[in-house]
Amino acid sequence: MIKSFILKIINGKWSAPFFITAISIFFWLLMWILPVTKTVWNLCFIIPLCTGLVYTLLGISKLFKKRFKEGFVQIILSVVFTFIACVFFFILTPKSPYKEYKGNIVNPNNVKVEMPLDFIGMDEKPLVEVKGQDVLLYNYQQPGQYKYDVFLNKIEKGKIYLKLFDLTTNRLLSAKKIKRETQLEVENTSDELEEFESDNIFVVEEGEWGNYYGSRVEVWFRPDDSAKPERKLLVKNYVIQGN
Repeated sequence: MIKSFILKIINGKWSAPFFITAISIFFWLLMWILPVTKTVWNLCFIIPLCTGLVYTLLGISKLFKKRFKEGFVQIILSVVFTFIACVFFFILTPKSPYKEYKGNIVNPNNVKVEMPLDFIGMDEKPLVEVKGQDVLLYNYQQPGQYKYDVFLNKIEKGKIYLKLFDLTTNRLLSAKKIKRETQLEVENTSDELEEFESDNIFVVEEGEWGNYYGSRVEVWFRPDDSAKPERKLLVKNYVIQGN
């Protein structure tokens, strides 16, 4: 009896908005209570999304059973309320996964390190004065996820990419993955600085959320002319954390 009652509620065309909303609010509240870790953070986002997906699939299954009106209503409600839940989570995120940096990293030889920049809102970059060739690192969405911009002058046609090293151990971080994710075509024949923006996200896998450490960020250039060797263009030290 209980089983049939639960199945009746799940299969009801009006149950989708109720369950998606209830589960979304429940996991949103959990994000206030539980510690901010990668596992907790991802589960609290993924489970409401999976709930919406399940209700959407149940709606599709009703179409195959020729319950067209009920199926379409359930699909539309599921998609709409899942979208609302996503917007709700992104706009009203209860806690940031970014823990405050307190200067507690091992810094060999006391080299100068800088913090990655933060986006304003979702994707608006802060205004920064750049006086020469430079590489700017940006935090993106979750700890360990980054974007970058490079400012270059007088560079032939080719591709740039990043290499990141642990400042303490000189270990190359996420070598193949970062090289692939940071490749960017460049060319600037003038002496004026030109900004090259990467739309791709790259991930540093080494380390955990809140475990800050110093990294040497190197910008490498591979000319389109295969007769010319790859060369290092820029070096800058940043404080990063892993994902």
